[in-house]
Amino acid sequence: MYLQNGEDKTGKLLFQTVYVFFGKYILISFFVFILAGCLSGQRPPVRISPELDKRIYQIPPLPVTVGLYIEPELHDFVQKVPLKRYDPATPYYVFPDFVFPVGESLASRIKDMSKILFHKVIQIDNPQDKEYLKREALDGILSIGLKNSDIDIYIDISVWRAIGRHNLSIIASFSDPHLNEIWKSEIAVEGKGFDFATSKVEREWWATTGPNFAPAVDDAIQKLVYELAQSIVASIEISDYVYKRNVFD
Repeated sequence: MYLQNGEDKTGKLLFQTVYVFFGKYILISFFVFILAGCLSGQRPPVRISPELDKRIYQIPPLPVTVGLYIEPELHDFVQKVPLKRYDPATPYYVFPDFVFPVGESLASRIKDMSKILFHKVIQIDNPQDKEYLKREALDGILSIGLKNSDIDIYIDISVWRAIGRHNLSIIASFSDPHLNEIWKSEIAVEGKGFDFATSKVEREWWATTGPNFAPAVDDAIQKLVYELAQSIVASIEISDYVYKRNVFD
């Protein structure tokens, strides 16, 4: 009886020792993995998830079928951004560059916006393929290209605040099916975002994984897509063209 109780206690103690040892081992390995990633320059891309401005849904769609051409340089654009330090007293954090897949998210939101703004949208890969354009019976072609993307990120350590700014601009044009340009415009916006560390745990995470700078890019993309939609519907050239296309064709 006593021997059995002693064996039970010994077994429980051994189990607890093994559990604590492996628990600490896994936890330490996890932090070493994160730190090793930071030191080796391996960082997963920043998760960008901008939403469409709700005002876009209130715009009446234009009664035309449009081919949407997004230049590959925009669609595939990825920006690597170093963390800046403006204050010499700021502790040094070993961060690799932050990787922002700007183009993929921007292109996706432009496609979503176009489906709302036009009666029908057909994505095209080559606006010079005139046979394809004729076969699709398009009323016009909306082309979008990237002009500039400038992301600025830094930490204000005095209040444990991460600050991001994103200056983003595109060149947009609207042409008839024969590629005669009807309208062209440059659209530029500035996005801003903040991330706060309000506890010791969050500050420790900052020291290994870095703050969240995605809100600045999300803000810029949301503003840009809305401004693009506004510019299209406000264009007298496009309005006149759509009117003539529906009245005379």
